[in-house]
Amino acid sequence: MCTERCDICDIALVLPDSLLLVTWSKMTIQLVNSRTGSTLSEVSTSLHCPTRICLMGGERAAVSMSDNKVQLVHVRGGRLTLGTVLDVKAECWGVATSGDNVVVSYDSPPWLEVMSTDGRVLRRFKESGTAQTFKFPQFLTTSSDGFIYAADRDVHAIIKLDSSLNLLQTFSDPQLGLPCGLTSVNSDSLLACNYTNDSIVHVNVNSGKVTTILGREDGIVKPLSLAYCPQQRKLFVCTFFRTDSIQVYQID
Repeated sequence: MCTERCDICDIALVLPDSLLLVTWSKMTIQLVNSRTGSTLSEVSTSLHCPTRICLMGGERAAVSMSDNKVQLVHVRGGRLTLGTVLDVKAECWGVATSGDNVVVSYDSPPWLEVMSTDGRVLRRFKESGTAQTFKFPQFLTTSSDGFIYAADRDVHAIIKLDSSLNLLQTFSDPQLGLPCGLTSVNSDSLLACNYTNDSIVHVNVNSGKVTTILGREDGIVKPLSLAYCPQQRKLFVCTFFRTDSIQVYQID
């Protein structure tokens, strides 16, 4: 699926036939028809570069941005409108939802926060001492049963937390490589991008088994982000070298 040259850096599924995209160079959030690639609605984030996006229910999204901001976005009737801008403590990277709240992650030093949509910090995970679970929790996702997963490229692992940001489990496997984009398929499964090995992997969160499902032979090169549509069983992938298009795969 081709789009105008725009440096897509993250994607999220809205409906079976709609995707949300954030673009770094154009500094926009776009609603795109996933079948045709046509832009349905687009809003500018002004002077702030968007980096990550997550859906909050059916009609809202949250976008992490440069300059210590999180932008809330309304998705209604096929149109996007900008909502509240939240000020955060530092440059945030990952963004996910936890009920009606927003989860954000940072890297210097690494920590995670749960924030209300009016900007109040409700919970925080911040490590002390020399032993560190996180180094760069760059991508976040939330499963249907409310667990939060963080892909940390510098510890080569995916880490599971509950909604109170208590650490529950760490998934580490050579097939994860440098895990980037992350999405929940259902309460039992995750899909992740392996940036270093040019592959997409499936993680069974019950057994911890990691399986490569797509690789370089399928056209995967430096994958950054992905979204999965269970109704169509389609996987949408954006990559570092093809930031003007989204690759679409049928997953059996």
